[in-house]
Amino acid sequence: MRARWTHRQSSHSVVRDTTASALIVSEGLHATAPADVGKLIAAVAAELTEIWKVTPTTVTLTPSDGPVDLPE
Repeated sequence: MRARWTHRQSSHSVVRDTTASALIVSEGLHATAPADVGKLIAAVAAELTEIWKVTPTTVTLTPSDGPVDLPE
């Protein structure tokens, strides 16, 4: 398994108490990626709901999808 993480986060992109929205991106190119990414999205959404008491909006894109308008 390969993982990529960037530690060069600017102060502009840090999640704080005042953060109103965030974009979390996950991608998978391996054979079980559709199921694995779906499980990850569900797990992250559940944690956000539990910890921050929010209702996350999730979107799963496939190669056949066109541009997507994300909620503000």
